[in-house]
Parts: sequence; C-alpha cells; structure tokens
Amino acid sequence: MIDPRHTTSPGSNDPGDSSLNETPLTGGVSSDIRIVHAPSGDYVVKRALPKLRVKADWFSDPARSSTEVNALHAMSSLLGPSHVPRVLWSDESSHRFAMELIDARFKNWKNLLLCGIVDNDTARAAGRLLAQLHARSTGNAALAAQFADNRTFIELRIQPFFERVAQKNPELRSAIHHVIEAIYANRCALVHGDYSPKNLLVDGEDVVILDCEVAHWGDPRFDIAFCVAHLLLKSFRHEASEARLRSATREFLTEYRGAGLPVVDDRLAQQLGCVLLARLEGDSPVDYLDELNAPAVKAFATLLIVSPPSCFDIEAVT
Repeated sequence: MIDPRHTTSPGSNDPGDSSLNETPLTGGVSSDIRIVHAPSGDYVVKRALPKLRVKADWFSDPARSSTEVNALHAMSSLLGPSHVPRVLWSDESSHRFAMELIDARFKNWKNLLLCGIVDNDTARAAGRLLAQLHARSTGNAALAAQFADNRTFIELRIQPFFERVAQKNPELRSAIHHVIEAIYANRCALVHGDYSPKNLLVDGEDVVILDCEVAHWGDPRFDIAFCVAHLLLKSFRHEASEARLRSATREFLTEYRGAGLPVVDDRLAQQLGCVLLARLEGDSPVDYLDELNAPAVKAFATLLIVSPPSCFDIEAVT
C-alpha cells in the first residue's frame, strides 16, 4: 500500500493559530485553499466560500465543508487511506478543515493532459477507483442516510450545469429536464460530484482523489459523465492529441464497466451531453474555452442529449 504523504499530527496545530506562515493556492473557484507551514510539517487548510469565484452570481452553503470531511472519511474506508488525503482537524463554525499535503511526486492529472502527457495506466486506475467507490457504497444504508442531503449537488451541479444550459437552449429544455428527473430517481451510491482530472493527483497508476464537497447519495452516472466529459473536451482542443485522449477515455470507461454496474447506458450518454454543453455555456466554462472547437463540441453534445444510443457503446462516444 502506498503512503504518498507528508503527515502532520492532528493535534499538533491549533486551528486558530494565526501565527503560522501560509501560501495561498490558486485555481479553485469554490474554496480558499492554503498550504500552512508549521514546525511539525506543511499541511493544507481548505475553507468553503459562500460565493464562488466566477462571473455569475453563484452561491452555495459553505456548510458543505463538513460534507467534504465526512466524504473523505467514507472514501478512505471504501477505497483505502492511500487514495484520499487524511483529515487532520475540522472547524465547522468557520467551514474549514485541514488535511495532509500530498507528496510532490503526484501531479495534477488535468495539467498533465493539457501538456499532452497521456498515460492509459492513469486512466484505467481512475476508472477502477470510481467503480469501486460506487460498487462498494451501493446498498450501504448508513452512507445513504449520511449523504442523503443533496442540496449542494443541486446548487453546484444541477442548477449551473443542467438548468442553466436548458435556459440557454430552449430546444433542449424538455430533454434536459427529463435528464434531471432521471438523476433524482436513480440515487443508489455515494457520488463524488466533482470527479474530474483537476481533482485527481496522479503518479502513473497511483491516484489520490481530492475535492469531494459535492459528495452525496445519488446517481453514479453523474461521476462517470463528469470525468468523461473533461477527457473528451481536451480531445476537442485545437492541435490536441485526439487519438491518445480518446484512447484514455476508452480505457477509463472499459475499466469502469469491468465492475459490472448497470449504469453505462443511454442515460449516461445524455448526462454526458449535458455536462459537455455546461462546460461551454454554463456558469463555469472550462478555462481553455478559446482553445476548443466549440461548434463540434456543441453538435456532439446535442446529439447525445436528443438521440442517445439505446445501448451505450464506448466507441460511440470516443
């Protein structure tokens, strides 16, 4: 079992100690994240923001910080402690918690993909871990009760990703509303809610999962669609290595399907189409939007929404 972390004793640093040096981290929109430099070792403090750092008026209850802490504990139990950062302390009153700093050998998967570094071992590991999260949580009544509240998912995913896209595309409104209804009707597993390359730190087939503040008991198809959408979007970038990125997408899906969960279907295809459109036209478009062949993405996404394959075939979406 790998142990890819610098660790700090949970009791060694007071959550209210303002004398410690900090380094703010950039790139996130929903939280303030800092590396704290303490005598006992560096660690990370994350504070949920009530208003996200985007142009749109996008708000979410910062109490989701507690959900993330609970989800990190749950994923550690389901997947093993080597695949999530260890929680050091949490402070519900300020919507903050501390976690250990991941070892520098791990790199952000999104950054690697944008640089043209595509490793199918990583894609397979990401698909396998997601399948394990869903399969091992399915039927767990305690987890279903603990993560039953899906308000954050509605605030951070349904409203900005699905409803906003429906508003901007009246011809798709009915189909997208049916997709939303299906998501609500198929709650059967612990869903990460933000399972994308930017939230996976990787070193070959070793993967650490971050940022689970949108975790909830829900439809596992969403996690698959979310990750596949981001893999495919990168293949639509001008001068991107389309063949290698599509291959990684196939490997991710093939590994997930190996778990035998009956969720790789037409409803997954429709969710994928919605997420693709949302990253073009929603409240939080991808940060490489000007590099995309946007018309091709929109045409592809629209086809998935209105005419999804009756039997979801990997080749059909890659």
